Amino acid sequence: MPRGLKVVAVVLVLASGAGCGARDRRGRAVVLSLPYEVASLDPHLHNRLSDFAVLSNLYEPLVTTDAGLSLRPCLAERWDNPDVLTWVFHLRPGVFFHDGRPMTAADVVYSLERVLHDRTLEMSGYLFGIDRVRALSDQTVEVRTRRPMAILLNKLRFVAIVPAGSDSASLASHVDGTGPYELVSFDPTRVVLRRNDSYWGSRPAVGRVTLLLSRSPKEAVDDLVGGRADFVQASSREAERTASALPGVVVRKNSSISVKFLLFDVARPVTPFVDAPRNPFRDLRVRQAVDLAVDRVRLVSELSSPAVPAYEPVPPFIFGFDPSLPAVVPDASRARTLLADAGYPDGFAVTLHTRSLFEEAARALVPMLAGVGIRARVVSLADREFFPLVRAGGVSLLLSRFGCPTGDASDVLDNALHTTDVATGYGLSNDGGYSDRDADRLIEASSGELNMARRRSLLQGVMAIARRDLPWIPLYVEQEVFAFRDSLSWEPRSDNFVIASEIRRVR
Repeated sequence: MPRGLKVVAVVLVLASGAGCGARDRRGRAVVLSLPYEVASLDPHLHNRLSDFAVLSNLYEPLVTTDAGLSLRPCLAERWDNPDVLTWVFHLRPGVFFHDGRPMTAADVVYSLERVLHDRTLEMSGYLFGIDRVRALSDQTVEVRTRRPMAILLNKLRFVAIVPAGSDSASLASHVDGTGPYELVSFDPTRVVLRRNDSYWGSRPAVGRVTLLLSRSPKEAVDDLVGGRADFVQASSREAERTASALPGVVVRKNSSISVKFLLFDVARPVTPFVDAPRNPFRDLRVRQAVDLAVDRVRLVSELSSPAVPAYEPVPPFIFGFDPSLPAVVPDASRARTLLADAGYPDGFAVTLHTRSLFEEAARALVPMLAGVGIRARVVSLADREFFPLVRAGGVSLLLSRFGCPTGDASDVLDNALHTTDVATGYGLSNDGGYSDRDADRLIEASSGELNMARRRSLLQGVMAIARRDLPWIPLYVEQEVFAFRDSLSWEPRSDNFVIASEIRRVR
């Protein structure tokens, strides 16, 4: 990360190449059974963990991260900072798109400008601080920022480079990346990949990969037991027990980077899924009542997946977490008093929309909310239905998740807590319509603060405001469970992405 008034960051590529992966030993395909849902092949369209993890096999950014989230060169082999607002990226020679065309600075400029200027692309939230991008030569790109950006490189990790001239229609249906795999076929339940034998880096160990998508923990572990899958992500206690008892299977656990949360519509005077003449969630006392109604310790004990309670928008290991904020002690009596003071002595009914992934948690919340007079009806939707409904403002109360794949709290705060500002790119995933001038000021100041101690303090200031205003209610952080055959070797990443090129064969 940048330090001081002038930063020079030069990363040299090891002789082995940054496209990590052992040489192919056997041609057998590997089948992965995963909970991911992917609606589009456009790598810029959705800021979702599932989309990014799958499409990272096909597309690449200028800068990437290793399993521990340390920065590594990718399509840029090195970079430097002539001054605190200027970054110069020196592109790796000998990189080709899957169609055989060489990648040049024109492709990088086009990709960054596409994301920077099209606010319908959710990945634009990662580039909000960039002022301009230009090619200095066929192999050199200059990026100018509006202010110093302490974690620009971490943000660029999430912007894939696509061929110049690609449009939304072509990217949604056709893949032409630089990644270690090429696309064979895609549908909402299955993605088939083959190794890119012209890849600039070391070839992936596995020549052919099939990704089974939208698999529940039970379905995934059944795939493993039945021999239909070699690697599964199945985050449930039962799946962990079953996989651990299988001979020749390795089990790994890792904390999720995502917090599951309840989010309120706090913007509209009248909200569509509440049986009240006005929107109760605009009243802080109602949000406080929900916060006190939820017994997080009880909730995680009732979940089939291993999890720990959450009281902030980010997990404890994310930069910006504030350990001084106390846990919330549930208090149903106080919650009922708050509801009565807000004008709801008999409570109210509300529809709780959730992604199918989190239906179990939503249903576990129903009796807790009922205990204080909030009668919730759960509607569970697949991602392809859920996100369009949310983006259209069609919900009043929802349960979802937001993660920090860079390891920094700004991923959540910039995108989901800052007031929505299409012009700057802030708040593009602020689905509840929350807005606070002090929070915005701290978020914006943190992005340009190069002193990491002061930057942490600014981010923690936003955490305190989020605790005060409760635009959403943090619930829990899951422990992800992975299981795979011992003929393979793999270690969990800190961001929990399952990327096929990182799977090795040991026999």
